[in-house]
Amino acid sequence: MSERGVANSRLIDDPRIAKLLSEVSDFAVYALDADGVCVAWEPISRHYQYLPVEAVIGRSLSDFYPDDQKPNYLRGLRNAAETGRNEGEGWRVRADGARCWMRTITLPLCDEDGALTGYMGIVYDATRQHESASALRKNEEVYDALIQGLKDHVICVLDRGGHIRKWNSDAPAILGREPTSLEGSHFSEFFTAEDRKSGEPAKILALARKRGRYQAESWRLRGDDSRFRVDSTVFALPDADGNLFGYGIVVRDITDRYEAATQLLESQAALEQSEKLRSLGELTGGIAHDFNNLLTVVRGSAELLQTANLSEDKKARHIAAIIETADRAAELTAQLLSFARRQPLQPKRVSLNALLADMTDMLRRTLGGGINILHVPAPDLGDVCVDPTQLRNLILNAAINARDAMKSSGTLTLATRNVPDGTGNPLVSLAISDTGEGMVSKVAARVFEPFFTTKGLEGTGLGLSQAYGFAAQSGGDLRICSEAGRGSTLTLLLPRHTAGLECAAAPGKPENEIEQVPNGTRILLVEDSRTVALFAQTLLEDMGCEIVHARNAQEAMRILEREADRFDIVFSDIVMPGLSGLELAAKVREQKPTLPILLATGYSEAAARGEGSEFPILPKPYKREKLSEMLGQTISSFREAA
Repeated sequence: MSERGVANSRLIDDPRIAKLLSEVSDFAVYALDADGVCVAWEPISRHYQYLPVEAVIGRSLSDFYPDDQKPNYLRGLRNAAETGRNEGEGWRVRADGARCWMRTITLPLCDEDGALTGYMGIVYDATRQHESASALRKNEEVYDALIQGLKDHVICVLDRGGHIRKWNSDAPAILGREPTSLEGSHFSEFFTAEDRKSGEPAKILALARKRGRYQAESWRLRGDDSRFRVDSTVFALPDADGNLFGYGIVVRDITDRYEAATQLLESQAALEQSEKLRSLGELTGGIAHDFNNLLTVVRGSAELLQTANLSEDKKARHIAAIIETADRAAELTAQLLSFARRQPLQPKRVSLNALLADMTDMLRRTLGGGINILHVPAPDLGDVCVDPTQLRNLILNAAINARDAMKSSGTLTLATRNVPDGTGNPLVSLAISDTGEGMVSKVAARVFEPFFTTKGLEGTGLGLSQAYGFAAQSGGDLRICSEAGRGSTLTLLLPRHTAGLECAAAPGKPENEIEQVPNGTRILLVEDSRTVALFAQTLLEDMGCEIVHARNAQEAMRILEREADRFDIVFSDIVMPGLSGLELAAKVREQKPTLPILLATGYSEAAARGEGSEFPILPKPYKREKLSEMLGQTISSFREAA
């Protein structure tokens, strides 16, 4: 060891400084002579070098440089002597052979005459920082490679105001802009005029700032003002302290996918329209077929009635044929309205078990002795709110279909149960099952189509499609389950009556107590159709009633203002020009609350929606007996209420 090294082996003698620096790891202070030989070495950390201080003093520090870096040692000393300071970093070799990344600062030492006498410096181990920075650079390189390699995407970094600061390589091409024009551009420039006018860009940034992320699909503009469809995501970028410093935005061009989906929807809509037209054609053809058959009977019977010297017996048969055919036409019209869910219903609170029990004898007579009827009622079955007449028709028609499927021999099961649906709207189900031949899935899928039949031409009609319409209009559903060789089950689901469901009590008067219109009843007949008015007036006068005819609601109101006490009841059509029958009924109820009102209609959209449900409604065409019954019941109910 040289004398100069021994003399200067301690550079830090102040114990306070030594204590402070001892808290710094991997740190050393050194002194060199003018040739770069170490004359003093003070490792502040005991972990800095794995060798005694004496092993460093007297050696050139270039001994600790890798071979390819050794020339840099003397160049650094010369730079310190010439400029007054030299900073450097690079790989070094520890005494144990391990590599480490060192950073150095070297200052020149001069005597009073300014002659160079040596150097003084500091060195610290920055291996951990260097490796961390290297790993970060690698991560950034991987990230940049990932971002730049992501095609068909625009990826930008926005500042807090929404201006573009960085972007990926595909962004200019997708946005239709030159790269230089993107710098500083506001991202709202790529929004449509409608979105800019509504303040959509500011709203998006506000939502991203509030929620951390915003995602939506919308239209954007390229540089040439052409529109393209995008799926965009905007997310807030916080700094280490959680403060917002900008936004990241990822935009994916989905124009091709969007146009393909649009074309698919258009194709599906066209197909659905084609199917609707096909169904409409089948419906129209079926109606035309059935009505032409009915008209053939009516016209033929009417022409035969014109035959001279026709016997009374034949006249009676032809008249009966006309009446029967008219009833069948009325039934078909009612089925059409029910199929279209436009049938004016009169829902009442009904016990389904009681209704089935009442129908059992009638079903046995209708189905014949070969059909065994099994009734399986649920003991705690809830009531339903439904039109009882329509419900009976549905059950009867379903039972007849089951009989035909069983070829008049088998078991018909009528089972009821409560069905909780989990939505607070409980249902009641009626399952009508047969032991017939069943249907293949292709046939079962079409049973609710109008005029579809498996019975041949004699079975044409709306059939189950009408029943399905009634179920839907009643707030329920109709389903079928069938398998070839294993029978069929038709399940009707109806809303269960609850406290909040307004529903009239089911009628309970026996037939011998049904009211008929009293002789001498004074009726204000309101009917805009001349032929219908003539028919109704003739029919009512034949019942012994006194009739005053008003051609519309306005005329009826004028008559009532003059002589309201003259009439026992108002009998009005619903569909009329000007004020409708429903509006007339409301005015009469308001001004003459004790005057009974009976309405009639062949079809009314308002009545089908349930409007005017507080008034009795007589469906057209009506029979003499039904008209007399409805008039009598309406008058009687008003008298009882009074």
